[in-house]
Amino acid sequence: MKRILQLAAIVALTVFFLWLFLHNANFADVGAILRTTTPGWIVVGLLVNICAILLRTVRWRTILDPDDPPPFGATFFANAVGYMLSIVLPIRAADLARPAMLARRTSHRFSGALGTVLTERVLDLISILGMFVYFAARRWRELSHNPAVAGWFYIVRIGAIAAAAILVALFTLMFAIYFFGSSVRRMHAAIGRILPRRIRDAWMHFFDSFAATLTIARHRTAFIKVVLCTAGVWMCLSSQFWFSTLAAHHPLPFDSSFFVIGVTTVGLAIPTPGGVGGFHKACQLVLTHFYGFDIDLSIAIAVLFHLVSTLPVLVTGLFLFARAGLRPGDFRKSE
Repeated sequence: MKRILQLAAIVALTVFFLWLFLHNANFADVGAILRTTTPGWIVVGLLVNICAILLRTVRWRTILDPDDPPPFGATFFANAVGYMLSIVLPIRAADLARPAMLARRTSHRFSGALGTVLTERVLDLISILGMFVYFAARRWRELSHNPAVAGWFYIVRIGAIAAAAILVALFTLMFAIYFFGSSVRRMHAAIGRILPRRIRDAWMHFFDSFAATLTIARHRTAFIKVVLCTAGVWMCLSSQFWFSTLAAHHPLPFDSSFFVIGVTTVGLAIPTPGGVGGFHKACQLVLTHFYGFDIDLSIAIAVLFHLVSTLPVLVTGLFLFARAGLRPGDFRKSE
């Protein structure tokens, strides 16, 4: 019964946000816009998505072990399959599937690899928040003095303040773990004592794995590689939106991608398969209220953006998943 209720809730959320997204649309006009898009820009967007997967693979290998990284093929397989599952399923499946798949094909333990996933998530969060703060700082005066967006500027204002505060908190936490690791570990252990006994060991091992990855800062070459790969990943992922606007013949400034990425990340937090509905509505909100796009054009660009950002991962992951003869139960066995 619990699973049925969960499934019903997911379906209801998906339908609701799709209705919000498509409400008042003229589907004939949306189709006309999509038919007149420039295929070349769509292809470029698909290619940069593949580049992002490759850069993620290089980054993860380096974080896992800068001196003796796991094989590129096994790491790419784990990445592609994991991110594919995050598109298909209404949960962040990649966070568990990637280390599970890596553990099946390399000597790395699942629990240790899971700690590196947290490091990647922190790096990605810093990137998203940093891009949003940059956009807000650069466009603050322009947006705050524009009567057309005055009623919605609070999104930028509150978002920028929250993003800056979270960035300060993240850097403070990493600084504390890096320089005062033993003290922070004791605090972490104290919190762990109030948790159920069965998960205390996992709680501490997860912290230790995450803390160990921060020592990569002492490995100058590896640290630079991780930073450059992270920057490359998010330039690729944010540029996909820009290429989508070019394909639809309504280009926007490149830094608008930073704004859209920040807002659609919130939309992706809604538990629908592949972010369907929540992602699209978040993108539409930015396009209609901040850039003056009409409903039909905003729908077309949101659909293009979602297609470009998911199709390469979906196709690659499904192909590797099928070729390896995997089943969903294999992930639980790896854990």
